[in-house]
Amino acid sequence: MDELLASIHQTQNEKELFSLLSTYKDRQLSIRFMVSLLSRENDWQRSLALLDWVHEEAKYTPSVFAYNVVLRNVLRAKQFDIAHGLFDEMRQRALAPDRYTYSTLITSFGKEGMFDSALSWLQKMEQDRVSGDLVLYSNLIELSRRLCDYSKAISIFSRLKRSGITPDLVAYNSMINVYGKAKLFKEARLLIKEMNEAGVLPNTVSYSTLLSVYVENQKFLEALSVFAEMKEVNCPLDLTTCNIMIDVYGQLDMVKEADRLFWSLRKMDIEPNVVSYNTILRVYGEAELFGEAIHLFRLMQRKDIEQNVVTYNTMIKIYGKTMEHEKATNLVQEMQSRGIEPNAITYSTIISIWGKAGKLDRAATLFQKLRSSGVEIDQVLYQTMIVAYERVGLMGHAKRLLHELKLPDNIPRETAITILAKAGRTEEATWVFRQAFESGEVKDISVFGSMINLYSRNQRYVNVIEVFEKMRTAGYFPDSNAIAMVLNAYGKQREFEKADTVYREMQEEGCVFPDEIGI
Repeated sequence: MDELLASIHQTQNEKELFSLLSTYKDRQLSIRFMVSLLSRENDWQRSLALLDWVHEEAKYTPSVFAYNVVLRNVLRAKQFDIAHGLFDEMRQRALAPDRYTYSTLITSFGKEGMFDSALSWLQKMEQDRVSGDLVLYSNLIELSRRLCDYSKAISIFSRLKRSGITPDLVAYNSMINVYGKAKLFKEARLLIKEMNEAGVLPNTVSYSTLLSVYVENQKFLEALSVFAEMKEVNCPLDLTTCNIMIDVYGQLDMVKEADRLFWSLRKMDIEPNVVSYNTILRVYGEAELFGEAIHLFRLMQRKDIEQNVVTYNTMIKIYGKTMEHEKATNLVQEMQSRGIEPNAITYSTIISIWGKAGKLDRAATLFQKLRSSGVEIDQVLYQTMIVAYERVGLMGHAKRLLHELKLPDNIPRETAITILAKAGRTEEATWVFRQAFESGEVKDISVFGSMINLYSRNQRYVNVIEVFEKMRTAGYFPDSNAIAMVLNAYGKQREFEKADTVYREMQEEGCVFPDEIGI
């Protein structure tokens, strides 16, 4: 076989290949041998020509195995139209695609982001009564999760269970994350119960994923409840879980518990990392335990424990709270001397500290220096400087910055809109948004979301609906939070039928609504 395969590799076109194989035309080689030969030929064009020779010249009985091998090669080369053609050819030759055929098609199309096509192959598979397996469904769930298409992930998970397959630990853990991202918190929590009932014991990842879901959505009491359950069933704790819970305790003003958990990590054979230290530093700072924070910060340095930009930003903020402005400023120089580059949060914190201390000249000088240095001026820096000017009554300076955002030449309009919206500058944000939309510059879906949020906060319901309609016209699919605000706007305008229509349209398009939404 090796000799024949080497000769095949030398052929440059179909004619040469057919000529080489002409001596085997009388079927001196078995179909099993030919399939084996195909499986070792990775070039999609050569394997396609070899398949044609098998059927058209040597007149072998068509084999689903041969087609599967060629299909694999074609899809690896991203020749999706040819893959469709091979599938149709199988049908014409009365070959029934098997699980491998469909699995190859579904996975390949899914990995290339052609998710609708992947689901179309899944539908064909189910129509052909070809049963999928756990690996196939799990891959699809994971692909949809990565693409943030949570509705499809939930739909596939339902199909998996309907087909009689019991999800494994990996599938369940992925779905806890999916339900959380879709803000279906009740469903995410119930999965832990379902896992136990199905005999799939939740592990540390299951619980830490659920904890992350709650913390990301500021549901700290629910996180506390999950952690209590985790300890009750003796599920092992890991560093991720402990870091999350130090944060949760801090958010709930349970400083003693946060402190106790942090200092007990090594007793549990868990080595704290920079996230652990940064989190407890922040907890100390917010609890105004400044002495403890400063002591721990210097202890990290004495013991050569990793520090990063977050560590320094946290300490700069703490020195700002203690009104030690020079120490805060010195930390910027210290971090740079240690090779840690300040970021926008570092500079905005320093500007804010100087502004509050009445040293606006230093704040303004730094801001101008940053603008001329080519450092990316993000929304945090702009908002901080505007607030600093307004705090001391320099409304003219604040308005000048706002005017720059209305006619930005140093930042994209989308960034300007986001800054203005988050700063609550309704009129300015509206002007820039409409100009940018008309010129086709609004391409980031989050910009629409920022405007919907701004108008909703200010009870400008007509404008909420206006942005939503522009969003749909531009072909964007709003997330469930934006839809919640839009439905509320229709309700406030007493357009109940329109609200119901939008709700149903979004459902049909696969939108997953949070637990709080319902009509």
